[in-house]
Amino acid sequence: MLAESKSHPDRHAATLVQLASGSNAAAHQPPGLGARDCRIDQKLLLWRARRAMTRSEAARAHLDRWPEASHPDLWAGTVRDGVARGFSAALEEVISLASPEDGADPFELPADARVTTGKDLRRRRDVLLASGGARCRFSRKTGLLFVDRESDVQSANCLRFEARRDCGSLDHFEPDAAERPRLFSAQFLQPELLAETSDTTLLRLVGRLGRGPIGWRCALTLVGRIADDAVHLRIELPGSEPGWRLRARFLGLPSATVTHHCTDVREEVAGAQGRFVAYTLSRACGVLHVDGQPVAVPGASDHGPLVHDFDLR
Repeated sequence: MLAESKSHPDRHAATLVQLASGSNAAAHQPPGLGARDCRIDQKLLLWRARRAMTRSEAARAHLDRWPEASHPDLWAGTVRDGVARGFSAALEEVISLASPEDGADPFELPADARVTTGKDLRRRRDVLLASGGARCRFSRKTGLLFVDRESDVQSANCLRFEARRDCGSLDHFEPDAAERPRLFSAQFLQPELLAETSDTTLLRLVGRLGRGPIGWRCALTLVGRIADDAVHLRIELPGSEPGWRLRARFLGLPSATVTHHCTDVREEVAGAQGRFVAYTLSRACGVLHVDGQPVAVPGASDHGPLVHDFDLR
Protein backbone atom coordinates (compact mmCIF):
# COMPACT_ATOMS: atom_id res chain seq x y z
CA MET A 1 0.00 0.00 0.00
CA LEU A 2 1.23 3.49 -0.76
CA ALA A 3 2.37 5.78 2.02
CA GLU A 4 -0.42 8.14 1.02
CA SER A 5 -3.27 5.64 1.15
CA LYS A 6 -6.15 7.99 0.44
CA SER A 7 -8.66 6.75 -2.08
CA HIS A 8 -8.57 8.24 -5.56
CA PRO A 9 -11.03 11.17 -5.82
CA ASP A 10 -13.10 9.19 -8.35
CA ARG A 11 -14.23 6.88 -5.53
CA HIS A 12 -15.84 9.82 -3.77
CA ALA A 13 -17.82 10.96 -6.84
CA ALA A 14 -21.52 10.15 -7.06
CA THR A 15 -21.86 10.72 -10.83
CA LEU A 16 -19.59 10.66 -13.85
CA VAL A 17 -19.64 14.46 -14.24
CA GLN A 18 -18.16 14.84 -10.75
CA LEU A 19 -14.91 13.07 -11.60
CA ALA A 20 -11.83 15.09 -10.71
CA SER A 21 -9.93 16.37 -13.75
CA GLY A 22 -6.16 16.04 -13.96
CA SER A 23 -5.91 13.86 -10.83
CA ASN A 24 -2.50 12.38 -10.08
CA ALA A 25 -3.41 8.71 -9.92
CA ALA A 26 0.05 7.77 -8.64
CA ALA A 27 -0.60 9.70 -5.42
CA HIS A 28 -3.61 7.62 -4.46
CA GLN A 29 -4.25 4.02 -3.48
CA PRO A 30 -4.72 1.95 -6.65
CA PRO A 31 -7.56 -0.52 -7.22
CA GLY A 32 -6.97 -3.93 -5.65
CA LEU A 33 -6.11 -6.98 -7.73
CA GLY A 34 -9.62 -8.34 -7.14
CA ALA A 35 -11.03 -5.48 -9.20
CA ARG A 36 -10.12 -7.47 -12.33
CA ASP A 37 -13.46 -9.25 -12.18
CA CYS A 38 -15.75 -6.88 -10.28
CA ARG A 39 -18.66 -5.32 -12.21
CA ILE A 40 -18.44 -8.09 -14.81
CA ASP A 41 -21.20 -6.49 -16.91
CA GLN A 42 -18.94 -3.48 -17.39
CA LYS A 43 -15.93 -5.71 -18.16
CA LEU A 44 -17.92 -7.23 -21.04
CA LEU A 45 -18.83 -3.75 -22.33
CA LEU A 46 -15.24 -2.58 -22.02
CA TRP A 47 -14.02 -5.45 -24.21
CA ARG A 48 -16.46 -4.46 -26.97
CA ALA A 49 -15.60 -0.78 -26.59
CA ARG A 50 -11.86 -1.41 -26.93
CA ARG A 51 -12.50 -3.32 -30.15
CA ALA A 52 -14.71 -0.50 -31.44
CA MET A 53 -11.91 1.98 -30.70
CA THR A 54 -9.63 0.08 -33.09
CA ARG A 55 -12.14 0.63 -35.92
CA SER A 56 -13.14 4.26 -35.37
CA GLU A 57 -11.31 7.51 -34.62
CA ALA A 58 -14.53 8.97 -33.21
CA ALA A 59 -14.84 6.00 -30.85
CA ARG A 60 -11.22 6.44 -29.70
CA ALA A 61 -11.76 10.14 -28.98
CA HIS A 62 -14.99 9.61 -27.07
CA LEU A 63 -13.22 8.57 -23.84
CA ASP A 64 -10.43 11.17 -24.02
CA ARG A 65 -12.04 13.00 -21.09
CA TRP A 66 -11.27 10.08 -18.78
CA PRO A 67 -7.86 8.59 -19.67
CA GLU A 68 -7.20 5.30 -17.91
CA ALA A 69 -3.87 6.47 -16.47
CA SER A 70 -5.61 9.33 -14.63
CA HIS A 71 -8.77 7.41 -13.71
CA PRO A 72 -7.74 3.85 -12.78
CA ASP A 73 -10.70 3.35 -10.45
CA LEU A 74 -13.17 4.35 -13.16
CA TRP A 75 -11.75 1.81 -15.61
CA ALA A 76 -11.44 -0.87 -12.90
CA GLY A 77 -15.05 -0.42 -11.76
CA THR A 78 -14.11 0.46 -8.17
CA VAL A 79 -16.44 3.46 -8.12
CA ARG A 80 -19.95 4.19 -6.86
CA ASP A 81 -23.00 3.03 -8.77
CA GLY A 82 -23.84 6.40 -10.30
CA VAL A 83 -20.36 6.75 -11.78
CA ALA A 84 -20.41 3.16 -13.03
CA ARG A 85 -23.77 3.69 -14.74
CA GLY A 86 -22.45 6.81 -16.47
CA PHE A 87 -19.31 5.06 -17.65
CA SER A 88 -21.33 2.10 -18.97
CA ALA A 89 -23.44 4.55 -20.98
CA ALA A 90 -20.26 6.12 -22.36
CA LEU A 91 -18.97 2.67 -23.36
CA GLU A 92 -22.24 1.95 -25.15
CA GLU A 93 -21.79 5.22 -27.06
CA VAL A 94 -18.24 4.20 -28.02
CA ILE A 95 -19.55 0.92 -29.42
CA SER A 96 -22.27 2.71 -31.41
CA LEU A 97 -19.73 5.09 -33.01
CA ALA A 98 -17.89 2.27 -34.79
CA SER A 99 -19.10 0.24 -37.74
CA PRO A 100 -20.22 -3.31 -36.91
CA GLU A 101 -17.57 -5.99 -36.92
CA ASP A 102 -17.25 -8.10 -40.06
CA GLY A 103 -18.45 -11.67 -40.13
CA ALA A 104 -21.64 -13.55 -39.43
CA ASP A 105 -22.90 -14.23 -35.93
CA PRO A 106 -21.89 -17.86 -35.26
CA PHE A 107 -24.79 -18.25 -32.82
CA GLU A 108 -27.48 -17.35 -35.33
CA LEU A 109 -29.66 -20.34 -36.13
CA PRO A 110 -29.01 -21.43 -39.75
CA ALA A 111 -32.09 -20.85 -41.91
CA ASP A 112 -31.81 -24.26 -43.63
CA ALA A 113 -31.04 -26.25 -40.49
CA ARG A 114 -32.70 -29.50 -39.50
CA VAL A 115 -34.01 -28.80 -36.01
CA THR A 116 -34.42 -31.51 -33.38
CA THR A 117 -36.14 -30.94 -30.02
CA GLY A 118 -38.11 -32.80 -27.36
CA LYS A 119 -38.14 -36.60 -27.27
CA ASP A 120 -36.20 -36.94 -30.52
CA LEU A 121 -33.34 -34.90 -29.05
CA ARG A 122 -33.40 -36.81 -25.76
CA ARG A 123 -32.85 -40.04 -27.72
CA ARG A 124 -29.51 -38.75 -29.01
CA ARG A 125 -26.73 -40.28 -26.95
CA ASP A 126 -24.26 -37.54 -27.83
CA VAL A 127 -23.71 -34.65 -30.23
CA LEU A 128 -20.50 -33.87 -32.13
CA LEU A 129 -19.64 -30.21 -32.77
CA ALA A 130 -16.79 -30.03 -35.26
CA SER A 131 -14.93 -26.95 -36.44
CA GLY A 132 -12.11 -26.89 -38.96
CA GLY A 133 -9.77 -27.39 -36.00
CA ALA A 134 -10.93 -28.41 -32.54
CA ARG A 135 -13.94 -30.59 -31.81
CA CYS A 136 -16.33 -30.95 -28.88
CA ARG A 137 -18.67 -33.80 -28.07
CA PHE A 138 -21.50 -33.42 -25.57
CA SER A 139 -23.34 -36.19 -23.76
CA ARG A 140 -25.43 -36.13 -20.62
CA LYS A 141 -23.37 -39.03 -19.28
CA THR A 142 -19.87 -37.58 -19.65
CA GLY A 143 -20.44 -33.84 -20.14
CA LEU A 144 -18.31 -31.88 -22.60
CA LEU A 145 -15.35 -33.59 -24.28
CA PHE A 146 -12.78 -31.33 -25.99
CA VAL A 147 -10.42 -32.72 -28.65
CA ASP A 148 -7.70 -30.98 -30.65
CA ARG A 149 -5.73 -33.57 -32.60
CA GLU A 150 -3.09 -31.13 -33.87
CA SER A 151 -1.97 -30.17 -30.36
CA ASP A 152 -2.76 -33.64 -28.93
CA VAL A 153 -5.19 -32.21 -26.33
CA GLN A 154 -8.13 -34.31 -25.18
CA SER A 155 -10.13 -33.55 -22.05
CA ALA A 156 -13.37 -35.22 -20.95
CA ASN A 157 -15.95 -33.38 -18.83
CA CYS A 158 -13.77 -30.30 -19.32
CA LEU A 159 -16.34 -27.61 -18.49
CA ARG A 160 -17.27 -27.18 -14.84
CA PHE A 161 -18.85 -24.30 -12.95
CA GLU A 162 -17.50 -23.10 -9.60
CA ALA A 163 -19.56 -21.05 -7.13
CA ARG A 164 -18.12 -19.43 -3.99
CA ARG A 165 -19.54 -17.00 -1.48
CA ASP A 166 -17.82 -13.58 -1.70
CA CYS A 167 -17.15 -11.90 1.65
CA GLY A 168 -14.83 -9.26 0.19
CA SER A 169 -15.17 -5.98 -1.66
CA LEU A 170 -14.88 -4.74 -5.24
CA ASP A 171 -11.12 -4.57 -4.68
CA HIS A 172 -10.64 -8.02 -3.19
CA PHE A 173 -12.49 -11.31 -3.61
CA GLU A 174 -12.58 -13.07 -0.24
CA PRO A 175 -14.11 -16.56 -0.09
CA ASP A 176 -15.87 -17.90 2.97
CA ALA A 177 -13.16 -19.99 4.63
CA ALA A 178 -15.78 -22.28 6.15
CA GLU A 179 -17.17 -23.36 2.77
CA ARG A 180 -15.69 -25.31 -0.10
CA PRO A 181 -16.35 -24.29 -3.70
CA ARG A 182 -19.61 -25.64 -5.09
CA LEU A 183 -18.92 -27.43 -8.37
CA PHE A 184 -21.34 -28.21 -11.19
CA SER A 185 -20.73 -29.98 -14.48
CA ALA A 186 -22.11 -28.88 -17.84
CA GLN A 187 -23.75 -32.31 -17.98
CA PHE A 188 -26.32 -31.03 -15.42
CA LEU A 189 -27.83 -28.93 -18.22
CA GLN A 190 -30.48 -30.44 -20.48
CA PRO A 191 -30.44 -30.36 -24.31
CA GLU A 192 -33.18 -28.04 -25.58
CA LEU A 193 -32.44 -27.62 -29.30
CA LEU A 194 -30.18 -29.13 -31.93
CA ALA A 195 -29.78 -27.52 -35.36
CA GLU A 196 -27.74 -29.23 -38.10
CA THR A 197 -26.67 -28.41 -41.66
CA SER A 198 -24.03 -29.99 -43.87
CA ASP A 199 -21.30 -27.84 -42.28
CA THR A 200 -22.74 -26.46 -39.01
CA THR A 201 -24.00 -27.98 -35.76
CA LEU A 202 -25.61 -25.87 -33.03
CA LEU A 203 -26.61 -27.32 -29.66
CA ARG A 204 -28.42 -25.38 -26.92
CA LEU A 205 -28.55 -26.59 -23.31
CA VAL A 206 -30.60 -25.08 -20.50
CA GLY A 207 -31.03 -25.64 -16.79
CA ARG A 208 -30.06 -24.49 -13.33
CA LEU A 209 -26.72 -24.72 -11.58
CA GLY A 210 -27.44 -25.61 -7.96
CA ARG A 211 -30.39 -27.50 -6.50
CA GLY A 212 -30.74 -25.55 -3.25
CA PRO A 213 -31.97 -22.02 -2.58
CA ILE A 214 -28.79 -20.60 -4.15
CA GLY A 215 -28.53 -21.28 -7.87
CA TRP A 216 -28.05 -19.81 -11.30
CA ARG A 217 -30.32 -20.33 -14.28
CA CYS A 218 -28.04 -20.96 -17.23
CA ALA A 219 -28.19 -21.48 -20.99
CA LEU A 220 -25.23 -22.85 -22.90
CA THR A 221 -24.89 -22.83 -26.70
CA LEU A 222 -22.19 -24.70 -28.61
CA VAL A 223 -21.54 -24.19 -32.33
CA GLY A 224 -19.22 -26.13 -34.60
CA ARG A 225 -18.67 -24.80 -38.13
CA ILE A 226 -16.28 -26.48 -40.56
CA ALA A 227 -15.34 -23.05 -41.96
CA ASP A 228 -14.10 -21.84 -38.54
CA ASP A 229 -10.98 -22.84 -36.64
CA ALA A 230 -12.70 -22.93 -33.24
CA VAL A 231 -15.79 -24.29 -31.52
CA HIS A 232 -17.89 -21.37 -30.27
CA LEU A 233 -19.36 -21.42 -26.78
CA ARG A 234 -21.90 -18.99 -25.32
CA ILE A 235 -22.90 -18.98 -21.63
CA GLU A 236 -25.97 -16.93 -20.71
CA LEU A 237 -26.97 -16.03 -17.17
CA PRO A 238 -30.33 -14.25 -16.78
CA GLY A 239 -29.31 -12.90 -13.37
CA SER A 240 -26.87 -13.07 -10.47
CA GLU A 241 -26.85 -14.19 -6.85
CA PRO A 242 -25.81 -11.26 -4.60
CA GLY A 243 -22.76 -12.12 -2.52
CA TRP A 244 -21.54 -14.91 -4.79
CA ARG A 245 -18.95 -15.44 -7.53
CA LEU A 246 -19.60 -17.90 -10.35
CA ARG A 247 -16.77 -19.03 -12.62
CA ALA A 248 -16.36 -21.39 -15.58
CA ARG A 249 -13.51 -23.86 -15.15
CA PHE A 250 -11.86 -25.39 -18.21
CA LEU A 251 -10.02 -28.53 -17.12
CA GLY A 252 -7.24 -30.03 -19.19
CA LEU A 253 -7.20 -27.15 -21.69
CA PRO A 254 -4.10 -24.95 -22.02
CA SER A 255 -4.86 -21.29 -21.38
CA ALA A 256 -4.08 -20.42 -25.00
CA THR A 257 -6.85 -22.79 -26.12
CA VAL A 258 -9.59 -20.58 -24.66
CA THR A 259 -10.42 -17.09 -25.97
CA HIS A 260 -12.89 -15.12 -23.85
CA HIS A 261 -14.69 -12.14 -25.43
CA CYS A 262 -14.24 -10.03 -22.31
CA THR A 263 -11.65 -7.92 -20.52
CA ASP A 264 -9.28 -10.38 -18.89
CA VAL A 265 -11.00 -12.04 -15.90
CA ARG A 266 -9.16 -15.36 -15.96
CA GLU A 267 -7.10 -17.11 -13.33
CA GLU A 268 -4.79 -20.06 -13.86
CA VAL A 269 -5.08 -22.39 -10.89
CA ALA A 270 -3.01 -25.35 -9.71
CA GLY A 271 -5.31 -27.31 -7.41
CA ALA A 272 -5.73 -30.78 -5.96
CA GLN A 273 -7.49 -31.88 -9.17
CA GLY A 274 -4.69 -30.55 -11.37
CA ARG A 275 -4.28 -27.34 -13.30
CA PHE A 276 -7.20 -25.47 -14.80
CA VAL A 277 -8.04 -22.01 -16.05
CA ALA A 278 -11.10 -20.25 -14.58
CA TYR A 279 -13.09 -17.34 -16.02
CA THR A 280 -15.43 -15.24 -13.89
CA LEU A 281 -19.00 -15.24 -15.18
CA SER A 282 -20.54 -13.23 -12.34
CA ARG A 283 -19.15 -11.65 -9.16
CA ALA A 284 -21.99 -9.95 -7.34
CA CYS A 285 -20.27 -8.00 -4.58
CA GLY A 286 -21.95 -4.90 -3.17
CA VAL A 287 -19.21 -3.31 -1.02
CA LEU A 288 -16.72 -0.59 -1.99
CA HIS A 289 -14.15 0.84 0.43
CA VAL A 290 -13.54 4.60 0.27
CA ASP A 291 -10.76 5.84 2.57
CA GLY A 292 -11.15 2.59 4.48
CA GLN A 293 -14.89 2.97 5.04
CA PRO A 294 -17.41 0.57 3.46
CA VAL A 295 -19.89 2.07 1.00
CA ALA A 296 -22.86 0.11 -0.34
CA VAL A 297 -22.86 -0.33 -4.13
CA PRO A 298 -25.92 -2.51 -4.78
CA GLY A 299 -25.61 -2.00 -8.53
CA ALA A 300 -22.44 -4.08 -8.48
CA SER A 301 -24.26 -7.03 -6.91
CA ASP A 302 -27.44 -7.03 -9.00
CA HIS A 303 -26.39 -7.67 -12.58
CA GLY A 304 -28.87 -7.92 -15.38
CA PRO A 305 -28.49 -10.67 -17.98
CA LEU A 306 -24.88 -11.60 -18.72
CA VAL A 307 -23.69 -13.17 -21.99
CA HIS A 308 -20.18 -14.64 -22.21
CA ASP A 309 -18.74 -15.83 -25.53
CA PHE A 310 -15.72 -18.13 -25.81
CA ASP A 311 -13.76 -19.66 -28.70
CA LEU A 312 -12.20 -23.09 -28.04
CA ARG A 313 -9.37 -23.90 -30.45
